Formats: sequence, structure tokens, C-alpha cells
Amino acid sequence: MALFKRLMLGFALLMSFAVVAHAQSPNSRINLLVMSDDADPDTVPRNNRIFNRVQLQLSEYLNTRGFQVYDETSLALGITQTARVRRRDAELIEIARAVSTPVDAMVVYQIYASARRAVAADIRFPEIRIAGRVLNVRSGQFIAAFEVGGFQLPALPNPCSAECLLETVGTQSRLLAADLGAAIAQKLEGFARPSGGAAAVGKDGIVLGGGTAAGAAPVAAGGDGCNNLPTDFVIQLRDFTTAEVDRVESEFVRWGCYRAHRATQMTSTSADFFYSTSADSARLTRNFRLMLELVGLNGQVTFSGNRLVVSKVATR
Repeated sequence: MALFKRLMLGFALLMSFAVVAHAQSPNSRINLLVMSDDADPDTVPRNNRIFNRVQLQLSEYLNTRGFQVYDETSLALGITQTARVRRRDAELIEIARAVSTPVDAMVVYQIYASARRAVAADIRFPEIRIAGRVLNVRSGQFIAAFEVGGFQLPALPNPCSAECLLETVGTQSRLLAADLGAAIAQKLEGFARPSGGAAAVGKDGIVLGGGTAAGAAPVAAGGDGCNNLPTDFVIQLRDFTTAEVDRVESEFVRWGCYRAHRATQMTSTSADFFYSTSADSARLTRNFRLMLELVGLNGQVTFSGNRLVVSKVATR
């Protein structure tokens, strides 16, 4: 009966996983938060009309490419002052980590806008540059960077009031925001794209890496939900013997979406690992719970942030 239940569990996990992989686009598993770094006094502040047009266009483009884009003001409402301007990187990262929605990556951009006056005539040429970068919220890993603009645009109408300047520059910056979104989307897709074949589900219900066999190098699975951004987790094993740690380590390197790992601390009763995977936290914690049952160990699995603690429960 126990073997039958395990077989049914593995089949159910495989079928549900296939449905999710078919129904969702590869990018729909990546949560993005688009934010502006306006600490530099030369950048356009977040309460400016030009900023609003860039923010909306950049968010819209990434949304149409299949990413889950969240509004910063809505998420941060109630935990910080959403109207603050001239915010630095540290504050933006704190906000991204503090919001209740799990954010995978933050897209941070800066807008530089100016008008250059011609030397021999009363003619002004607007110049716009938007620089963007992407950071992994959990690990702080640098993912991508890109810059658009920086070239001379058509001359401004003469005369051109402050309203005219905002509208003209805003229109051009909106076009550049779409270019920036296209570049960032391509870089994110390339960064998250896994290699290897389809995953298999073992009889214990754990999703294994595609084509992984005993003694073979593990590979990341493709088309099976491994389209999350590669994330580094801290895995802490507590109150396990050395032999048990070796057994657990030999198991988790075979899981689907596995990228790499390294030991950071090892004692006779505990072990800490730096574990890189494209799996989400729910799948990782589920695999650990099933793995404990598979190897015949009693334990508890707790997860918070990017830290997963597996504590052995000793019995007489």
C-alpha cells in the first residue's frame, strides 16, 4: 500500500507539473519590481512627468513579454513612505525584500534628460539617456545592465515652454523606455533559460534533473518549470550525522533545476550549503520533505527568505 501511494503521488506531481508548464509562458514564473534610482541629482526625479511615462512604458513592455510585473507603490503601501524621492540603492533593495509578494528581481533605472543649446543659433536639442540594471532580490546577484539613448534628438520647437519641453522629452523617453524593456527582457530570458532535457519524476515524487543517472553530472531541466531566475539558497542541515549529510547531499544534486552547490560550513552534527537552483522555494521545500521520507529520516523543514533549515528529529 505504501508503494502504491508513492507511485500515485509521483504520477500526480508529474501530471500537475505538465499542466502548469503548458499553461504558463516561461517568463510568467518571474516576478519583477520596476523601480527608479533617482539619488543622483542629475537624474529625473520620480515625481516628474517624464518619469511616469518611462515607468509605465517599461512596465507595460515587460508585462507583455510574459513577466509578472508588480507596482511598487501598491506593494510598499503601509510599510514605507511611497512618495519619497532621491532614493538610493540600499533603500530600494530594502523595499524589494520587505514587501509581502515574493519578488525575484528588481529592474532599476535612471533617466538623464537635458537640452543642449546650439553655439551659433537659438536652437536647443534635447538629449535623453536611460540606464537600467537588473538585480536578484534574494541574493543580490547582478543579472544584467543596458543603456539606451545618449544621442542628439530633433531640435525643440521655438519657442518651447516648460510644458512643451516636458511633453517633447516625455514622448522621446517613452520610446527609449520600450527599447530598454526589449533589451532587459532578452537578457532576463537568456539568464533564466535552462539547459538540458525534460525532467523526470522519481517514484518518491521528487522531480529529478533531465537525463540524470547515477554518477552522471546533473543538468538543469527544461520545460518543466525551471524558468525561474537562478537563485542561491542557504541550506542548513542540523543534527545530522556525517553519513546522513552525505546521503542528503547525494540526493539534492539530482533534483531538477539544480545548477551548483558548495559547502560553506561542516561539523560533525551539521552542514551548511550554498545551493543554486532555478526551482522556486515551494518546489525546493517539497523536495526536501519528500527526500526525508525517502531516506527514512524524521525531520522538519522551515523556510524564510532564501534560507532553508532542515532539522533532524531524533527518536528513541
